[in-house]
Amino acid sequence: MYRATEAELEQYDELGFFVREGVFGESECVALRAGAENVHAQILEAAGRNGAGPIDQVDNQKYQTVLGSKIKWEWSDDLYAVRSMEPTGHLDARLEALLDDPRLHQPVQSINRCESLSVFSDKLNVKRPGGAPFPWHQEGLYWQHGAEDLESLVSTLTYLDDATRENGCLWVIPGSHRHGNLKGLEGRGVLGALYTDTDLIDEEAVAADLPAGSVLYFHRDLVHGSQSNRSQASRRIFVVAYQAGGLHRWCIDRKREVATRPPGPG
Repeated sequence: MYRATEAELEQYDELGFFVREGVFGESECVALRAGAENVHAQILEAAGRNGAGPIDQVDNQKYQTVLGSKIKWEWSDDLYAVRSMEPTGHLDARLEALLDDPRLHQPVQSINRCESLSVFSDKLNVKRPGGAPFPWHQEGLYWQHGAEDLESLVSTLTYLDDATRENGCLWVIPGSHRHGNLKGLEGRGVLGALYTDTDLIDEEAVAADLPAGSVLYFHRDLVHGSQSNRSQASRRIFVVAYQAGGLHRWCIDRKREVATRPPGPG
């Protein structure tokens, strides 16, 4: 069994996250990276066809729905890449299988105390060399408008590559989840309301620079963001948000139950 330990649960309550390194071996990471590249290639090919869905622009960000996935293009037009795709499991069996992996979801059963789980969201984040940063934000701020049980939501981030400060690793602000939903930025366009005003909190940010195969479990209100990728390699993360069983997916009128067992001892 892979349930969370008491120490991990205490850290989650106090800091808003905990980390497990070495959850997935290198051969598994190789397969998952191949799955991520397969999804990215499918989406680029479909987006380039005549008759592809329209591109919506909000402030400096461009969105499009391609192959049933809501995608966000890189900020720079010079970098023909997609920075996030949601959902993506339906586009590659290797990513879809990860949703049911007990190493990923059993700690969530300990955190939210739910014997059954369903998938709220699965998302692929890809940061190519030169990929843009992402401002400080909280998931719960916008999830609250569509979640059927916000309190049961727990995010998991599976690192498919080594994440470093150079390649734009995630940064988190420990303890920031205790403030609840924080006020957004003023004068930053439409999306500014979803970016956290970090002047409202005193906690210091730390880098979640972790090796491939690690999993980061974090609270929906944990403030986090990332910087640009200054390296020559991609940084890829597969994000799965779990919720209590029997609930609809994020912005999708269907349910995706997780093959779980009640967490037991060990």
